Amino acid sequence: MARRIEYFGEPVLTLAQVAFQCRVEPEDMEPELIEQIIIPGVTAQCESRTGAAIRGAVYEEDWPTSFASGHALDAGQANEIVSVMSQQLDGTWVAQAGPFDLQQGQRESSLFFPAGRPAGLLRIRYKAGLDLDLHPGVRNWLLMAAATIYRHPELFLVGQTLAELPSTFLDYLVAEITVPPRF
Repeated sequence: MARRIEYFGEPVLTLAQVAFQCRVEPEDMEPELIEQIIIPGVTAQCESRTGAAIRGAVYEEDWPTSFASGHALDAGQANEIVSVMSQQLDGTWVAQAGPFDLQQGQRESSLFFPAGRPAGLLRIRYKAGLDLDLHPGVRNWLLMAAATIYRHPELFLVGQTLAELPSTFLDYLVAEITVPPRF
């Protein structure tokens, strides 16, 4: 399973976008609630539901020796390989120089090693993030989820976290980026 190391770039929604979706003036909203709880909350829900990186982030995952060249990366929407390290017999990690071929599909990205997969356990670090201009339905899902939570906070806000939205809540808007389940 991929570990998110850090986000980069701006959040996927702005206070102004959420205010417009809610039909409320931005100055009439609580900026801290929107920017610190609702926007990160709906982003995390969408990432969890789809398996895709919605906001730009750096991820890291370990590949056992059984993962061959061409295996799919865990986080969908991967767009750049940052590094590939292989574990040596003494437990140290050594950077691999490549070449690497990241093939991006609509839902998954797969990493190929044209010169052959390096031996041993691999630690792959990569960047991933969704281009919302190419997938406007995802932005709509995020905005509708944020507006629903803003309008009906008693249903979703639990302390400082958000409860999950109903499982069928506009899922068709994010279906095109949803990573297939793996067993």
